[in-house]
Amino acid sequence: MLTHKMIENAAPQEKAFKLYDGGGVGLYLEVKPTGSKLWRLQYTFRGRRLLKALGAFPEVSLQSARATAVTFKKEIADGVDHEANRCSADSTFERVARDWAAKFLPGLAVKTARKNLTNLEQKILPHVGSLPLKKITPPIILNEVLKPIEAQGHIESLYRVKTVLSQIFRYAVANGLMERDFTLDLKGAFPPLKVEHRAAVTDPVELGRLLKAIDSFHGSPVVGYALKILPYVFVRPGELRNAAWNEVSLDESLWRIPAARMKMRNAHVVPLASQVKILFTELKELTGQGEYLFPGARTRVRPISDVAMLAALRRMGYEPKEICPHGFRTTASTLLHEKGYPSEWVEAQLAHRDSNAVRAAYNRAEHLQDRIGMMQEWADYLDSLRTG
Repeated sequence: MLTHKMIENAAPQEKAFKLYDGGGVGLYLEVKPTGSKLWRLQYTFRGRRLLKALGAFPEVSLQSARATAVTFKKEIADGVDHEANRCSADSTFERVARDWAAKFLPGLAVKTARKNLTNLEQKILPHVGSLPLKKITPPIILNEVLKPIEAQGHIESLYRVKTVLSQIFRYAVANGLMERDFTLDLKGAFPPLKVEHRAAVTDPVELGRLLKAIDSFHGSPVVGYALKILPYVFVRPGELRNAAWNEVSLDESLWRIPAARMKMRNAHVVPLASQVKILFTELKELTGQGEYLFPGARTRVRPISDVAMLAALRRMGYEPKEICPHGFRTTASTLLHEKGYPSEWVEAQLAHRDSNAVRAAYNRAEHLQDRIGMMQEWADYLDSLRTG
């Protein structure tokens, strides 16, 4: 039987090779020269020997691959026809792309999923959707899809489309429909994307002035509370504005954000410092009868808009290059690291993705008590800057 360590230690060779799992199920791992490790399941259906792709390691673990293989074999024995709608190398690009979209877009944030689907339907499928997957080549992707976007000067959009293409190709590779991700052959074909970091205040004195300005905000009370709370909790602005009262436990001093609302699709816990509990208690008197902590001005069934906090900062006189709501995450990360807090605590509180799923789960659970102390000390520090 295969073990996790055996799989991790399987080094790529000049030619692809297979590592069979025991048990007579037909499960094996194919190790490609590129280093990819792909799960495959051999089976027989209606007298034909067939092969099913179960995904790539480590995204699909050994235990998960085994469980899927057993379930699949049972379904075959019960007569379930998995071949009826199966994509093949003869399928059109659109069919494979739609299959990818149906499986993976629902797991993304709504805004991200919508952008990816728009890029797929408007910038990719009109050019290559009708082509058989096996006839897609890097020059076709380059000339038919990406260069027209570059010609319009939309470099950021180009890289987003390229990312969608890469995800579709990797899905096809994992399912045995292609040998490799063609976007890898296009490295260096376009000018690099200039990354513009979100504006943030990292100077303690300037941060104190900003906090005083927020306290003096005379606009919407709901938006005012959002701006007061955001520096203490430094979640993503969308995670704050969509906060619901059933997520907040003032008795436990915890705010539990469900996975469905998190960018990385992992549930997140935000310890509430005493200052935040006071703000939440005051806010509950104002909005506690509804679903959202920060309902919109026109209707209480939707939260404030995604530009409400940004517009408030502009009204307070802060320019785009000075600060934006997302910048409070950078502020907290920079200053907490400068104050010597362990990176594991800070990154866990920022809900950044950890490439090691086991370590990520460990950090979220193990460091909660540490983060509770850190968040109270961070709140006290902000108050000292405000009054300093």
